[in-house]
Amino acid sequence: MELRHLRYFVGVAEELHFARAAARLGISQPPLSQQIAALEQELGVRLFDRTSRSVCLTAAGTAFLSEARATLAQADRAIHVAHRAARGEGGQLNLGFNASAPFVPQIAKAIFDYRQAYPDVKLALTELAGCMQPNALSEHALDVCFVRSFRRPDVDASVAATPILEERMMVAMRPDHRFANRPDLGLRDLEGEPLILYSREDGATFTQELYAMLRGVGVEPNLAYTVREVSTLFGLAAAGIGVTVVAESLCALQSSKLVYVPLSDPESRTGMWLLHRRDNASLTCRAFLDVVAASAPA
Repeated sequence: MELRHLRYFVGVAEELHFARAAARLGISQPPLSQQIAALEQELGVRLFDRTSRSVCLTAAGTAFLSEARATLAQADRAIHVAHRAARGEGGQLNLGFNASAPFVPQIAKAIFDYRQAYPDVKLALTELAGCMQPNALSEHALDVCFVRSFRRPDVDASVAATPILEERMMVAMRPDHRFANRPDLGLRDLEGEPLILYSREDGATFTQELYAMLRGVGVEPNLAYTVREVSTLFGLAAAGIGVTVVAESLCALQSSKLVYVPLSDPESRTGMWLLHRRDNASLTCRAFLDVVAASAPA
C-alpha cells in the first residue's frame, strides 16, 4: 500500500463520485477506479458500494477513512519536519558557555534572538570551563561555545575561533576599601592585595591568565580565597575577604556593597570568543552562527 492509494481513497470518499474525485486528484477516471479496486483487493474488504447512480462508503470504508486521513496527516507532518530540519529550524543545538558569558549583552541577545527565530530547536545549554570546551567540541558533545580568553584560544586547526568582543578588566571591592575612590588602578597596585578568584582546579582560564598578567609586571598574586560560582565571588568581596578582578560586563551585577575600578594597563583587557568546528557543522549550528553575526554591533 502506498500513500497515493490512501489519497485516492480519501478523494473518492469525500466526493462520493469517481468522476469528480478523478478531476480533483488530477488523473483520469479509469486509472482511479483501478487503483481503488487494487486497494480493496489488498485489504481484502470492500470500501465502497457502487451502483450506476451512486457511490457510498461501506462500514469498512467508513472505519478506514478516519485512519487513512490520520496516516496522510502524519505523513504530511513528517515531510514538514524534514523540511524544517533541512533548513536548520528543528533538531537540537548544544551550546556551551563559561560562567560570565550570559552577562555579556551581545551573547544574551544572540541567544534570545535565536530562540525567537527557531522556537522548534531544542537548545541544550552547558556551563563548562573554557579549557574544557575545545575537547567537548572535538567529541561532538557541543556544537558551539563561548569562551573567555585574553588572547586567541589555543585550539587546533579543526576549530574556528571568532572574537566576539574585547572589554576592560575591573577590580571589585567594598565601598570603604582604600582603592574605592580611585579613577583607575594599575596591575602593580594589586601587589600584596588579598585576591578572591575562580579556582584554577576547576579549569578557570581567566584565573590562569590573570596570574600570568600579574607576574608579567612583577606582582606575585596574593590569593585569599578561590570560588566556583559568580555569586560567591561577589559575596566574599562584599564581605571584605579581599578584592576580585572581573570582566567589565559583570559589573552589570550592580551591588550597593561593591564598587568597580578599571585597570588601566594596556594589557589588562579580556575577550570573549565563539568556538565551533570548521567542518560538518550542523544546520542548527550554522543558523546560530548567522544569528550571532547579525547581533554584532555595527
